Amino acid sequence: MFRKITAGALATAVGASVLMTVGAGTASATAADLSVNISEVSPNPVVVRGDRDAQVTIEVRTTEAEKVELRLKPDTDAPHALKAKEPQLVREGELWRFVTTFDKSDHRGRWVAVADAYGKDGKKLTDTAGFTVKYVERRWRKADTRLAGFDAGPEPVRKGRSVYFSGRLEARDGWKWRGVRHEEVEIYFRANGSSAWKYVTSADTRWDGRFSAKTRAVRSGEFRAVFDGDRRLDDSSSRPDWVKVKSWHHR
Repeated sequence: MFRKITAGALATAVGASVLMTVGAGTASATAADLSVNISEVSPNPVVVRGDRDAQVTIEVRTTEAEKVELRLKPDTDAPHALKAKEPQLVREGELWRFVTTFDKSDHRGRWVAVADAYGKDGKKLTDTAGFTVKYVERRWRKADTRLAGFDAGPEPVRKGRSVYFSGRLEARDGWKWRGVRHEEVEIYFRANGSSAWKYVTSADTRWDGRFSAKTRAVRSGEFRAVFDGDRRLDDSSSRPDWVKVKSWHHR
């Protein structure tokens, strides 16, 4: 697909390259030979990340140019098209700056920038420069999570009675923490004098991230809540909460 800019106006035509043109305005008052040079392609390589567009700037320096056309085309024999997007054009004297974007649908690999400069007498000079377009799959960073307000109780509790658990699973959303719904939170127990944590029960979080569960009191020890995480959310564990269990004969 062609893109052509003449004195700020955009027109499109069929093709596999990009065409950008801008008029020269007032001619230079000094006598000089026509020249053209693609002085910079920045950045190079152009890196497209995920669904985001990647911007590229091509600077062309000339002398005695009435008009400059810039074409961008894949350096390949296979047919490719660059999605039509209006580039931003800036001219500062003999510096012609063309800005356009690439996205994940564009050809990945070598590209060629072709600058054609035209003098007042119709003379044409051409310069070329190569650059590379790369695509990087965006990797999503898992959101931080925490198990807030975890509580096990009552404490102390009689052996065989119920120990109740409550808390809230939260995920970081910018600067805030928000409740996470429909996720499983597991409860683990470590008996007094032991180093091993053993699974006790589990609960699903409600719409606001809160959860509740219960188990039978067997012996004194620590309980904690654990969230294993998923493809979106990082794992987390609560602080331990100690519960003392009393025997029925205890006075």
